[in-house]
Amino acid sequence: MRRLIAVASVVVLGACSWLPNHHLDYRKAESIKPMVVPEGMVFIGEKALYPVPDGLPAPVYSHAKKDDIPPPPQLAVTAQESEDTAQEAAPDTDPTNTRVVLARDGSGYPIIMMHTPFSWAWEYVGQALAATDMKIEDRDRESGIYYVRTPKELDVEGREAQIKLSLTANGIQIAVLDRKGAALLDKEPGQQIIQRLYDAL
Repeated sequence: MRRLIAVASVVVLGACSWLPNHHLDYRKAESIKPMVVPEGMVFIGEKALYPVPDGLPAPVYSHAKKDDIPPPPQLAVTAQESEDTAQEAAPDTDPTNTRVVLARDGSGYPIIMMHTPFSWAWEYVGQALAATDMKIEDRDRESGIYYVRTPKELDVEGREAQIKLSLTANGIQIAVLDRKGAALLDKEPGQQIIQRLYDAL
């Protein structure tokens, strides 16, 4: 059976070379005289039915207009870049003069607002947490998160919570998230954690 298949393959492949090949015949084509139409008749294909008029000349670049090119649009910046830009724009601002406000968000969850650059707020919160009865187990400055272990009396699930720092239009917002960081911590234990942090700040 295999021998039969092999023989058939050779025959089929060889047959391809027996077919005439005319793909280069266009090179042998010769120019002929235009078709002559009898008087009183019109050959439609001789001229375009809808001739395209000459358009306006293409604009020519002028060196006199090189300064008229609009600047590129401003790209989006990260929170850290925005913070650095703000510090450069106001070099005389004293970052150590920090205003800390204990407040609530639109849903009634306790938060802290700090009016200071993110880098300073990050340091202040770290020092304040170290001064409380909560223990810092890990930290992620790029995400603005402190992972803390809470005391037993706060009744926090797994005794784990996240302190989240977010850069907003009104300053640095500090909120307390659950152990997974998926939602805000319940208001009662969240208020106790925020109050401890606020007192230490």
